[in-house]
Amino acid sequence: MPGQRLLNRIAIVTGASQGIGREVCNQFFEEGALLVCADIRPLGQGETLSTHEWMAQKGGKAIFFRMDVGSADDWKALIAKTVEEYGRLDIIVNNAAICLEASNPQPIDEVDEDAFDAHMRVNARGVFLGSKYAVKQFKTQEPQPCGVRGWIVNFASMVSHMGMQGLTGYTASKGAVAAMTKTIALDVAKQGIVANCICPGFSQTAMLENALGSVGALSVAAEAVKSSIPRGLFGETIDHGRAAVYLASDDAKWVTGISLNVDGGISAQ
Repeated sequence: MPGQRLLNRIAIVTGASQGIGREVCNQFFEEGALLVCADIRPLGQGETLSTHEWMAQKGGKAIFFRMDVGSADDWKALIAKTVEEYGRLDIIVNNAAICLEASNPQPIDEVDEDAFDAHMRVNARGVFLGSKYAVKQFKTQEPQPCGVRGWIVNFASMVSHMGMQGLTGYTASKGAVAAMTKTIALDVAKQGIVANCICPGFSQTAMLENALGSVGALSVAAEAVKSSIPRGLFGETIDHGRAAVYLASDDAKWVTGISLNVDGGISAQ
């Protein structure tokens, strides 16, 4: 059950308007964090209430910041706004991502080059910039009582460690996130900053539905994918939200540079 593991910690979550990012915000709120919900738009697919408004209705403290994660200027402005609003930054969750190939996978010789570049810009460059500018802020701050100055939680994917036919841009960008996280962890370990990533498997999100149709409708494609998961069921956004709570908490103060597979056992095969 949620407690107060992140009490008064200041957290930025990118891609906060829907899916995993929205649930990370919810779980962080349940654990006492104060939030900056960053996204290119306030409302996600199928949502009627923005994440920061939803947090406010639940009694939480959250603000929205509109941004393009591929823009260094937007990142500088986001960090400055966070510090202006809350006085410091404790946690950065680099979750924002795209998968333009989900509904139309293509073999390597047919991959659209602009689409490939778009995946790298959002999924990999976005994590690079978020980590870079968060670290710059972390280094100006006194550490928390546990000795950590800042927590970086990046979202990679199960495809960071395996191929997936037709998803060249997505797999390349998510592989970059997993590898980059290890290097970031080494770069900042002596400064009291930890960096880890989460590798989600097939989970009930808009991205999966765009690829398979409604997973709730149990389409033929969805059933085929579901049967490939050792646990025999799709993940839920809360599974990744709770994993993020752990990696952003004092419990993970001596955990850095890992890729945490939250995938129902797929990576164990």
